[in-house]
Amino acid sequence: MIFLEKNRKRIESNYEKLRSEFPQLLKEADEKLKSCRDIVGLAVRYLYTAMPLSDMANYSYEVFLDFARHGAALWEEKAWVRELPEEIYLNYVLLHRVNEEEIRPCRKVFAEKLEGRISGMTMEETIIEVNYWCAEQVTYHCGDERTLSALAVCERGYGRCGEESVFTVNALRSVGIPARQVYVPRWSHCDDNHAWVEAWSDGTWKFLGACEPQMVLNRGWFTEASSRAMVLHARLFDPENTEESVIGQEGMAAMLNELERYAAVQEIEVLVRDEKKQPIADASVEFEILNSGEYYPAAVVLTNEQGIARLKTGYGSLHLWLLAEGYRGSLLVDTREKRSFILEAVPETEYSKEWEKLDFYAPHDTPVNTVMPTPEQKELGSMRLKKADRLRTAAKSNWKNTQLEIFLEKGTGAQEVRCRKAMLDALSEKDRTDVSAALLEEYFEEAAKNSGEYPEEIYNAYVLNPRVEHEILMPCRSLIKTCFTQTQIEDFRCEPEKIWNWIDCQIKSYPQLERASVITTPLACLQSRTGSEHSKWILFVAVARTFGIPARLNPESGAMEYWKSGAFVPVLQSEEKTAKIRLKLDPSVTWKYFQNWSIARLVKGSYVSLQYWNLCGPYHTLELQVCPGQYRLLTTNRLPNGNQLVLQKELQIAEGETKEEVLKLRETVLEEMLEKIIVPEFYVCDENGKRWGAAELTSDGQECGAAELASDGQKCGAAELASDGRECGAAELASDGQKCGAAELTSDGREDKLAAGRDRIFFWLEERREPTEHILNELLELKEEFKKVSGALNFVVRSGEALQDPTLKRVLQALPDIRVYYDSFEENIELLARRMYVNPEQLPLIIVFSGSRTGIYACSGYQVGTGAMLLSILNR
Repeated sequence: MIFLEKNRKRIESNYEKLRSEFPQLLKEADEKLKSCRDIVGLAVRYLYTAMPLSDMANYSYEVFLDFARHGAALWEEKAWVRELPEEIYLNYVLLHRVNEEEIRPCRKVFAEKLEGRISGMTMEETIIEVNYWCAEQVTYHCGDERTLSALAVCERGYGRCGEESVFTVNALRSVGIPARQVYVPRWSHCDDNHAWVEAWSDGTWKFLGACEPQMVLNRGWFTEASSRAMVLHARLFDPENTEESVIGQEGMAAMLNELERYAAVQEIEVLVRDEKKQPIADASVEFEILNSGEYYPAAVVLTNEQGIARLKTGYGSLHLWLLAEGYRGSLLVDTREKRSFILEAVPETEYSKEWEKLDFYAPHDTPVNTVMPTPEQKELGSMRLKKADRLRTAAKSNWKNTQLEIFLEKGTGAQEVRCRKAMLDALSEKDRTDVSAALLEEYFEEAAKNSGEYPEEIYNAYVLNPRVEHEILMPCRSLIKTCFTQTQIEDFRCEPEKIWNWIDCQIKSYPQLERASVITTPLACLQSRTGSEHSKWILFVAVARTFGIPARLNPESGAMEYWKSGAFVPVLQSEEKTAKIRLKLDPSVTWKYFQNWSIARLVKGSYVSLQYWNLCGPYHTLELQVCPGQYRLLTTNRLPNGNQLVLQKELQIAEGETKEEVLKLRETVLEEMLEKIIVPEFYVCDENGKRWGAAELTSDGQECGAAELASDGQKCGAAELASDGRECGAAELASDGQKCGAAELTSDGREDKLAAGRDRIFFWLEERREPTEHILNELLELKEEFKKVSGALNFVVRSGEALQDPTLKRVLQALPDIRVYYDSFEENIELLARRMYVNPEQLPLIIVFSGSRTGIYACSGYQVGTGAMLLSILNR
């Protein structure tokens, strides 16, 4: 078999073309490729043709040689790798990049740890085993947007879901399993996103939760959630011969839509036409999802000659935004009952001057993946996961980056030590886990030459600080100085705008060959004379700080700024904030930016949200200093069922003008807020240690399947049987020591305060914690109303010790009909919270059940007014 027989000529041709365009970038590779054996040399050439320019500029040839050698060895040594389609092998085994992570050689390291434990396994068994090894190395921990290398994630033992998936993909590729990251860029039903992994097994893609192993594939906590998505992404860096659904292009990387494997889909079509009803070809249609109080472009499709753009999507709402020369346009579409839409283009100078009401509908569950582990697999998987947790905790719980201590120990004198600590304090938590002492030392020594020129807080944050945004940190300041003459440096210090003028003239951008979110480092920009527009902005800040000029990217707008006369001023005149927006807000609402409101500025035809992350509170008025231009205000009230009620308005602001607007949330109707979600079976125990399950036993103690057998052996509805065989409403079975359904843990012989068939509320409580204290206090404040329905209340705690909590005691004394159950919180919290689409990491978890295992409302953490909401539901 010949290595890459089908793609050899294409790879060699593309490499030669690249070499002719960027001879300096490939000079080192050209020389060293002469000593490579053929199979490795071809693999290296492929990597260069399938990477963004930023990779060529940021990393040495040896980095890619390491990936090429390992990928070639896998092809030579493993039969299943040789049998893979070449496009699958190239993109998903050989390729070094997963998404936008930092690149460090890691495949050989991972393979050496894995080969022994996967010997003799099938591809599917290997995928599962690798994921258990990943769980032994890494667990979830939230962090900033910078994506660490797979090796760094493994070393420190934790990462956010994007980093867990980058790590797991690299682990799978290291043993020859094709793998890729798949993610929902934004959910439609809640404010978040998520990434996981797909692996190629026996000719098809199957999914798994990264570092969240199960004993079967095509199963994860996100299985049901993914069936509510409108678009699911994967990235392809070599899309030349792909047959997959491409829904956008990010420079040289294609956006793929993988939704069909997860949800019920349909193809919708949008006809774009001008004011004369004529179709507009080559117009860009952005299909946007409303999430976190802003519109996110999840797909970007060009119209064909007939003016039509098509997209395979789910059954819910999308906001469309049109970009066409001389035109703009927007449209809210509901795909639940309609597949064809007309987007009317208007002249780009027109805009909506009034508040608009928009109703967004989240898709319902449409799961197409119904695989479930058997009880035996579930038990074994739970044991293996606990073992993985123990191994990881033992190996990595005390891990720390010793490079920080080495850096601090070099300090001489109290003042220098204080300055070194200030430098570390300026870095993020993530930076402190992967930064080296040598890097810190280089930045410190160069910055020290300008200490004392500015206020300490300005110097520490905007001169001493190595970090500009989310770029890779590399030693650069001493080398940046060598790129300029002393005359230039003095010029720059006098007029910092000249730094940008030089950068804009000397550094060229090639958007079609870049991935915008993969930043070319400042030094690599200078050495290669290439860099994306965003990379050039970061370069400005890095050069300015190198020469002792405090500089930053504005935290709200991202504009380049430098310190002058006691304030930051923009480099570009177009970024001067000479206008104001004064907002009057309802003080009864807790206004949370990027949750229930946002403001976006029109930039090059698209709205870009301003980054007011810290705005949160019951404000009366807010005054925002902004640049003149066009803006869009948006407020959204997200309902528990995932739907959103929106108000939006566009406004034009001239230089020196102040615009006043009133921000309001649309009011809701209770029935609009309720869900109908069947939850999985779960178990809790009573005070005697007896296990109560999800309605899986008959009244005579015989087991039956999934809560469906009557006491006489006849099948019936999930929660309609009394213990004596009578039909009854949900949650009404008496307790005689026998197991019964989860939604039926309600009757222990005491008089029920609710009539048959009414709702039941379960509270998973974390005593002595503030959020739990708040909801308990609300129950006490409303105790007279809750007494009328107290038979519907069920508390779940970890142990009897919880009942000694003073607040919990007072509630149980005031409402004696509340029933108490016990749970380890190890499985049920994750299982039920995920199913009800609330955050499992926030307690208390409160779920209202109507009927057996039908969740109609849930919340996690504490929200003001939860008690009143629960009463409204019970009394509806």
